[in-house]
Amino acid sequence: MSKPVVSSPLRRAFPLVAILLLTACDAPQLLPPDARLPDGSTYSGDIQDGYFHGEGVQEFASGMVYTGQFQEGYWHGDGELESPAGWHYEGEFQKGTMSGQGVIEDDGSRYEGEFRNGEFHGEGRYEAGGSVYIAEFEDGEPVEGKHVTDYGTYEGEFRDWYYHGEGSYAFTGESEDLGSLTGTWEFGEFVDQEEYVAEAPVPEEPALFTETILVEDRRRLNNQIESLAPEQAEAADAYFLAVGGDGTESVFMRDIQVAKTGLQAQFDVENRAIMLLNHRDYETFPLATRPSIASALEALDAQMNPEEDLLVVHLVSHGMQNGQLLLQQPGIELPNLSPQDFAEMLEPLNVRRKLLVISACYSGQWIEPLKDEDTLIMTSARADRTSFGCGDDSEMTWFTKAVYQSVGLSLADPDAMFEDINQQIRTWEEEIGMEESNWSYPQSHVGENLRKWLSQMSQTTP
Repeated sequence: MSKPVVSSPLRRAFPLVAILLLTACDAPQLLPPDARLPDGSTYSGDIQDGYFHGEGVQEFASGMVYTGQFQEGYWHGDGELESPAGWHYEGEFQKGTMSGQGVIEDDGSRYEGEFRNGEFHGEGRYEAGGSVYIAEFEDGEPVEGKHVTDYGTYEGEFRDWYYHGEGSYAFTGESEDLGSLTGTWEFGEFVDQEEYVAEAPVPEEPALFTETILVEDRRRLNNQIESLAPEQAEAADAYFLAVGGDGTESVFMRDIQVAKTGLQAQFDVENRAIMLLNHRDYETFPLATRPSIASALEALDAQMNPEEDLLVVHLVSHGMQNGQLLLQQPGIELPNLSPQDFAEMLEPLNVRRKLLVISACYSGQWIEPLKDEDTLIMTSARADRTSFGCGDDSEMTWFTKAVYQSVGLSLADPDAMFEDINQQIRTWEEEIGMEESNWSYPQSHVGENLRKWLSQMSQTTP
């Protein structure tokens, strides 16, 4: 089941310029009940001292609806959250996030238990794909407990949803006579072979739905990798990786396609690109997971000449306050991508020159772990700010529109280009009446070596 992302609280009643999942707004105006806000959302309910306070309903242009208790502008107390993506949460909220006891469910899964800051956290029961986790959860993932399937029951430790650590797996049903496995596991693989109880070989099991998706997904990724064109000798080629992280909204599919089209105007990336996307229609592109991102980077690096070529990476999703990029695919639980994770993926590559575009809330946190003298980084928001345009009612994120369409990539002078991008974002924010306290403040870093290389390339390119 996908983990819904809930923005930080809406502290004051006006102006609320951003939709849920995109912002965490603070604004100091008063507003009457039953008001329509600048972004098209509406609030109907109690107000006290200028805050949403008491019982109320907040509806967003994307179709998201919160019904329940407010306290000093926050969703706080008992409430319900209905998503147009198909999931529904009912339970406790604390200062704008799902925290406390609650139930969240969609067509294919259900979690009941404790939440903290919008994540499964504490004791809980999670049902999906015909299996059940009864476990202690931390930050959205099981860490210790049981996983019950039609084929057997695992009891022990987990990591990133894999059996990992000390644990025991007992076969059940038709395979019950095969015995059990007890010992050490590493990312789903049993590594203490001497602990296998039964001597009979384990018969091949029918693939679960999730396993089928992942097998097919690897084929899709391999197809893109095998289709990569080689680099051209004595020419500056660009190789492109696009990652759309949140599979509950189609805006990210459109976003990565716009990014590729915009880059194609300057470089021939038609056969030098890998597109990763989480989406309800999972057969469109390979899924965006941490392993697939790492594999894609390695494949692109293998084709590139580190002395001539440029790696361009476009990352887009909802951003978490801790800087992580949300990776979620309906029906499959995925760990998020942190700036540190991505830096570790880049570290062993041979590629030198990189252009990184990160369109997500709080994406300014990506600059420090990734900056060097050969990299240009552009983020849609400051480390403590949100950015805009990430709802399904948007064609693409504002930042992507500015970078690839309204301003366009002009790499000969990256400083001037980013100043134009920043000004374009500011213009859009002012046009909807956004208070300065809510401006996104996009950020950038330009490495001096890359600046010189881009300038030289512009002089030699006809």
